[in-house]
Amino acid sequence: MINRLEGIELLDYVLRVSRQMAESHALAPLLAYTIDEVLTLVGAERGYLVLKNEDGSIDLRIKRDNQGNDLTGTTDEISRSILEEVVQSGESVILSDAMQDPQFGHAKSVISFRLRSIMCVPLVTRNRTIGAIYVENRSIRGRFRDSDLAPLQLFANQAATAIENTELIENLKIANEHLTELDELKNNFILLVSHELRTPLTAVSTNAQLMNMIIEKAGLVDDPMLSRTAANLDKATARMKHVINEIVQFFYIASGQLELTFQKTRLQDVILSVVNGLASVCHERTLTICTAGLQSVPPIDADAGKLKIVFQNIIGNAVKFTPDGGQISVEAACPDGRHIEVLVKDTGIGVPPAEQQRVFDMFHVLGSLNTHSTSKSAFRGGGFGLGLPIARGIVEAHQGSIHLESSGYDEALLPGTVCTVRLPVRTMEAEKLVCEPDCL
Repeated sequence: MINRLEGIELLDYVLRVSRQMAESHALAPLLAYTIDEVLTLVGAERGYLVLKNEDGSIDLRIKRDNQGNDLTGTTDEISRSILEEVVQSGESVILSDAMQDPQFGHAKSVISFRLRSIMCVPLVTRNRTIGAIYVENRSIRGRFRDSDLAPLQLFANQAATAIENTELIENLKIANEHLTELDELKNNFILLVSHELRTPLTAVSTNAQLMNMIIEKAGLVDDPMLSRTAANLDKATARMKHVINEIVQFFYIASGQLELTFQKTRLQDVILSVVNGLASVCHERTLTICTAGLQSVPPIDADAGKLKIVFQNIIGNAVKFTPDGGQISVEAACPDGRHIEVLVKDTGIGVPPAEQQRVFDMFHVLGSLNTHSTSKSAFRGGGFGLGLPIARGIVEAHQGSIHLESSGYDEALLPGTVCTVRLPVRTMEAEKLVCEPDCL
């Protein structure tokens, strides 16, 4: 005797099963669960679920009996004619005695397997049939009633949505794995190219040094053309080295291979080294860089060399996007005793709100490339779009954070930008020193 659910009980059952199906992110367990619940719902002996392929053919994906066993051998032979009709038409079929049915009674499978009670409903989602559920009782006529069809159709609609979502999730996983493989190939390729470029660059750099030695020995140091040529060659090789080092550094970060050597580090030493390195550029462009609070913050356990790269990129960006005659400040504080905050402020052109997260993306360059100069230190100078991604990678490797703030982008009003780097204090030492502002 079948305990048929009706009314509120049926709705509660379908809702419970729908929630369970929605939680499944793997197709095979979902299909097995679907058929088991269908067999319970309609009191069938066997259940089958087929999915429609892109070419329109049907693929039998699961076949089970009402004891939860997978069917094997000849027991999985069903009426393909009924399945194909339901999948193609999108209409349900209910037969009390398939052998006596005028439409399907002459089908070879119905006669061979002496099929009796059958219900088959399409799996429809977004007005598209993606498969069908087929249940049967071979030995009993009239097992299913017309009233059994509506609950099965309701169940099938919920199952179709769950199946489609799960297929999408599995396809996304496959696509993500493929993208991960491609990303690894890309990283390896760029690293390989970077390393291959080092060899000819080393030869060029060595020959440039040799040329300088020859010029000096020949007493031609004062020759303006030779001096200018040698200087330009040195500058070009240094820029190329910097670009290659940036690429290598970034992909070490992206691949999780960044190595840090922690030691007691004073941010004052790191930042002043960067500021002093920009002295000639600031002089040429009448820029002023002021520092404040560097002496008052405690030393931290950090990789000083890597942090220097961070502040070279951040302060270098402030120089790059601040017009000649502007001001840049680097302020440090330890507000909570556990973290040091370094704020790099400029009076530059600012950053559009929509770009303030994207500037940390690989190869993202602010503004049009047509407006960039070839000089890295000139106003709106060129760059490879890796400086801030590298800075973020190094800061996060120190368990810190970095972010930008700007009211917007305006070349006339010059709203400026504030870049904040927050680093944890890993040492208990905290020297109480007086903060004395210092301007360059």
